[in-house]
Amino acid sequence: MSDLSTKPDELREAFVASLDWWREAGVEEHVADAPGGWLSSPEEEAQATAAVTEKQAAPAPLPEPKKAALSRFLDEESEGTYPGDREQWPAELAPFQQWWLESEMLDPPGAYSRIAPRGAAEAPVMLVIDQPQAEDGEALLGGPGGTLAANMLRAMGFAPDAAYFASVLPRHNLRPEWNAVAKAGYGALLLHHIALARPKTIIACGSRVWSLLAHETAQEPAALTNIAIDSVSVPAFAVPDMATLLRNPAKRAQTWNRWLEWNHSPP
Repeated sequence: MSDLSTKPDELREAFVASLDWWREAGVEEHVADAPGGWLSSPEEEAQATAAVTEKQAAPAPLPEPKKAALSRFLDEESEGTYPGDREQWPAELAPFQQWWLESEMLDPPGAYSRIAPRGAAEAPVMLVIDQPQAEDGEALLGGPGGTLAANMLRAMGFAPDAAYFASVLPRHNLRPEWNAVAKAGYGALLLHHIALARPKTIIACGSRVWSLLAHETAQEPAALTNIAIDSVSVPAFAVPDMATLLRNPAKRAQTWNRWLEWNHSPP
């Protein structure tokens, strides 16, 4: 840049030229980004600036999370009436399976259909999951989890077509609140289901199933090794849920090693 400090005439011409350039660009007055209070005192400006800063710093209140259909239905039902009067639960397996598909007290209508448990009474093994999966179709564990379950049961020495498959909830639900499910009495309903099915062994898939059974039987989930049904102790083995087993080979290996140790331990 040329040094115009010793050339007043050239400095004046350069200054005038710069003003003309900004005027042609449409700028004819000095404009600052921050508003200026020409009629207010410095103290008033400081207070106004502090108020704006405080308002900007205060976090906006988070919107209340929207509850899923099952949670709203549980809230609407009075305590002790859901999932139905225990005295009215069917006392035989076949009527219970039909009631599972038809009872209005089990859960609200949803985007997914109810799926019935499958299998016969007194099966060598009863495999329990928390809820049907979206990809199951018309049969419980009809998707990729079903293939894994069949292979797992076969390796454990159970014929998959001789197993009994059950779930805690009758249909797939989005974001179910499992604490509310437990409080509503689904653990007791699951024990009633087990008592009707009378399996020789129970495989409980996932922490949600473990916690429900442990809550109803006063056991710690990690110590869930048997379920007392009508004075009969049914061996119970806890495994991770099918989604975890599908995506985690290390969990599958760990579960298999635990099964070998559990299956060969003395009663």
